[in-house]
Amino acid sequence: MNSKKLYKSYQKNKDNFHKYIDDIRKRAKVDIYTIINATLIKNPYVSEFSKKFFLDDFNKKNKFILFLKSSLKLYLKQLYMFFSYLISFLLFKIFYKKDKKQYKNFIYIDICFLVNNIIRDSKFNENYFNGLYDILDKYNKSYVYIPRLYGVNKNPFKLIKFFKIINQDDRRFLFEFELISLKDFIHILYMTAIYPFKTLRLIQKEKKNEDILFNNELIKDIGNLSFDAFSRYIFGENIARLSNINKIYSWSEFQVIERSFNYGIKTLNSKIKLYGCQFYLNYETYFNSYVDEIDFKQRTSYDEVLVNGLYYLQEKDFVKYKNGVSLRYKNIFEFDDIIEYKNILLLGSYIESDTKYMLKIVSSFNRILFKNHPAVSINKFGNLNSNIVVVNDNIYKLFENTSIVIGTASGTSLEAVACGVSVIIIASQDNLTANPLLKYGQAKIWDIAFTKDDVKRLYNNLIKYRQNNIDEIKSIASWYKDNLFIEPTEENIVNAFELDKE
Repeated sequence: MNSKKLYKSYQKNKDNFHKYIDDIRKRAKVDIYTIINATLIKNPYVSEFSKKFFLDDFNKKNKFILFLKSSLKLYLKQLYMFFSYLISFLLFKIFYKKDKKQYKNFIYIDICFLVNNIIRDSKFNENYFNGLYDILDKYNKSYVYIPRLYGVNKNPFKLIKFFKIINQDDRRFLFEFELISLKDFIHILYMTAIYPFKTLRLIQKEKKNEDILFNNELIKDIGNLSFDAFSRYIFGENIARLSNINKIYSWSEFQVIERSFNYGIKTLNSKIKLYGCQFYLNYETYFNSYVDEIDFKQRTSYDEVLVNGLYYLQEKDFVKYKNGVSLRYKNIFEFDDIIEYKNILLLGSYIESDTKYMLKIVSSFNRILFKNHPAVSINKFGNLNSNIVVVNDNIYKLFENTSIVIGTASGTSLEAVACGVSVIIIASQDNLTANPLLKYGQAKIWDIAFTKDDVKRLYNNLIKYRQNNIDEIKSIASWYKDNLFIEPTEENIVNAFELDKE
């Protein structure tokens, strides 16, 4: 795949891409089967429609054979996941010993629980809303966690140890297993069984190449459906029937599981106020994360979307965007300056293939510090070259002695720029490049490399530009910090969560 061709095609045709999908969404019947459809949601890491659209890959396929293969894939995968979910439910009933009391007028916080990390640490640590809880305690605001259990499906028996750890925690939790019934399990099986046939309603008349591609990927994506799409929908409906919940703050990447959860609530209960917290550094190509007017009309959106910085605010008629707070980026505002331009810092991505490619093409440099993504095992990359040293230090400590950062699909690249560190983004060789940086400052404090030769050339260019324009570099860094981050002060946290209005 030619990554540069894909990048240029995306820049040229992105408006046509969004219009094409959005027009289909506007015409489609709104129900659980369309609002969780992987092709319509545009997630480039679930569906290949976006990549093939920009590559003009319009090869026609036998839809009947494709439908049979995709449906079989779906049924086999979902059946396995269903039994895993059933085992998780039974383990919850056996090993979860905390009081299952429902709490009125509490703040409910919907976040991922990284089960493997909790088991490894033998305690529950919450890092998504780090810094919030002390303020909630100060303002006498009680809260309950709504956990999304991550990393369980392949081995649900790890929940035995997980629940034993959670039992020792003083905080309050509302697990979906508390509310689910036998009828709900049957409903999940029914929705799974008819999903492939419901998807066929979206088939387009093939008047142009885009229609051929869409139909191919629509059918192929049947097999990519997440089991959580239906279980979270059921959970949302069950929450909607409770009378004690007024507001829910959700960590939001606006994926299928969040859309179905919101839809389950909104179709039955309009009184529960939903807040989507996007306290992270977003990517333009992370299409599914943006909450739009059509999402409001389809009852999958939040009442308010809280964002990480001024740049992410959008003007919408129905969806309200407002300033959130950068809870995970407190160190940005405490970073002083680069002490010594010494190291090349390589940042691993959660996309393993991109990291492997990046590790491969930096062989021309003498010494590189490699900080791996925390969600990816270092063992995935085998034996590293002798010029690469693995480090686990705090990223801001590493910035103090960094001449340049090399990264891909990593929000930390933007953190580096906001601290005044120059950055090279390595274009993805498999997909659209997830670049958190903006056009502002390109070729000055950051640039994008499409080939191995580009890396060395851009390294020299960026180093030279820094040496001759240090004041401008600092000004660009300040612009990024001011526009893409909101300092997590007590005042800003109170304003974001409206703690002074209750």
